[in-house]
Amino acid sequence: MSREGGNDYTIRAVVRAVQLLEIIRTADGSASLPELAGVSGLAKPSTFRMIRTLEQIGLVERVPGQDRYRLGVRCLEFGQGYLEQIDFRREALPVMKRLLAEFNETVHLGVLDDRLRVVYLEKLDSAHAVGLMMSRVGRTAPSYCTGLGKALLAAHDGDPVTLLAERGELQRFTKNTLCEPNALRTELARIRRRGYALDLEEHEPGVRCVATVVAGPDGRAAAAISIAGPSQRMPKELLEGGLAVAAIAAAREIGRRIGATTAEEARA
Repeated sequence: MSREGGNDYTIRAVVRAVQLLEIIRTADGSASLPELAGVSGLAKPSTFRMIRTLEQIGLVERVPGQDRYRLGVRCLEFGQGYLEQIDFRREALPVMKRLLAEFNETVHLGVLDDRLRVVYLEKLDSAHAVGLMMSRVGRTAPSYCTGLGKALLAAHDGDPVTLLAERGELQRFTKNTLCEPNALRTELARIRRRGYALDLEEHEPGVRCVATVVAGPDGRAAAAISIAGPSQRMPKELLEGGLAVAAIAAAREIGRRIGATTAEEARA
């Protein structure tokens, strides 16, 4: 059986198939066979066989009337199955709905994936006009320039900034994006001290948010929650004041609902 990477349990064909799925997921709705082969580095015959196999099992499907492929409905089924098994998402929803009702601004719940990207688990949209906010349930976003991501990076063990820098992922999205590693480390230390992260139009122009981590039963960060909206409705004073207080209180309540203990309870 073909394997790679010095790991006896890594099957090359599975890795390559997942790579193709990832390319389709991050493409603009769909990808052609030449695009898939070019981005993945696979030969076209190998790419074709893998795509046809993925198509047969429902993980990809051909775009009607085009020689392009998009994710299949089974991907949705797998994603929904993952979301349904996450207890803290279910426990977080009532708390998120109260935040939405109180402030009428968009509320997010997210985690980090294995590449230190934010994955949105839940999003409750504001009734106010927000403009174009790129977040969607199931989508990923850079961690170092989003509120959710920075809150989770600040709680991460080790030096996540070095990992991101070594991968060349510290790219600029706006004039406010922190791309320099030492500046980002300083920002993460500030987040740890004050207990919340700010996104001051660092990922999307005109969008600001405040975020904080949700502790799990083991005391580690299980997720993060944020309140986001357009910059004209979110001056820094509000983000650092009432919204930060509300986000921290909400995160603590979600933590209690999933079995986390506070420092006071641990000492009792």
